[in-house]
Amino acid sequence: MDQEYIAQTALDQMVGTDQGQLLKALIPYFPPRQQQFLSVFAKARELSNTVALFTKPSEAIQIQAAAAPAQPLEVINDLRRYCFGDIRKTLDQITNMMTMAEMLRMMNEPSPEDNCEEERQ
Repeated sequence: MDQEYIAQTALDQMVGTDQGQLLKALIPYFPPRQQQFLSVFAKARELSNTVALFTKPSEAIQIQAAAAPAQPLEVINDLRRYCFGDIRKTLDQITNMMTMAEMLRMMNEPSPEDNCEEERQ
């Protein structure tokens, strides 16, 4: 598997375990029938942990709620850490387009020198 490291989301960190990660890492080394069983088992444990996490009324659980509205480019760059393959390439293309649009906007803004010349006339 030649994939770049992908960060875990806050939810994955809360519902996952080291044993679960180890189990998922071992799955490719088992025969197909065991791979299927172990995959379902690992995901079922994560689902069980997720349900348990959100059914604890005494604990205030928040998944890093943003204090201030994030800028679109910040959101895209944050999401990129959790993606790979085509989705990551698409996010990179969106980032590049947004950067180019910002550069064009800045180039089309009148410069302070232009404002001074208009005032003199």
